[in-house]
Amino acid sequence: MKNFIFLLSIFLLSFTLSACSRENTSSEEKETKNVESSQIAFNFSLEEFAQAYNEKAEEIENDEEMNSPILNRIIFDDIGDFEYDENKNIYTRELISESDDSGGSFTLNAWYDNDQNFNGLNLSTFGSDNMASDMGLFNTLVVFHILGIDIGHLNDLLKSDQDMLDIEDGDYSVHLAKLPDTAVIIKIEPK
Repeated sequence: MKNFIFLLSIFLLSFTLSACSRENTSSEEKETKNVESSQIAFNFSLEEFAQAYNEKAEEIENDEEMNSPILNRIIFDDIGDFEYDENKNIYTRELISESDDSGGSFTLNAWYDNDQNFNGLNLSTFGSDNMASDMGLFNTLVVFHILGIDIGHLNDLLKSDQDMLDIEDGDYSVHLAKLPDTAVIIKIEPK
């Protein structure tokens, strides 16, 4: 657990240092409401997200102070078809699913409304001996960095006795949940 807190502290430090360099969206790129479903769609396409993810993952891997594992990339042409989830009344597409040698895993899914508008990201990371694997935390860091979400929110949840935390950060609503000693699940939606 000490290694986990140490790793999270490194993430917070790197986020603070890179916050000045993150890109801001212009007023022309504001969210659009989907009239049919009343869901708000992201102000970027899945392809733009994939490109930004891949660039940030490479940047973090190349930062010697981060000591990051090699992270999978989102290969846009290999993203599967839409899969309908009846329980949640959404469509999903798996962007990344990877596991490491320690038994940890990370999954990143894009969520869509019934009109197949890209309106959510779902991240889950499982660890064999704690709530999140190192690989999962680095992948989460990449997603938070490119969206400009403070990684400190995850640290707040992990240090608290709460099982869930709902926050608004910039242009996003973020729902964080932990399954004690098992997993961290994060849902990100535009607000």
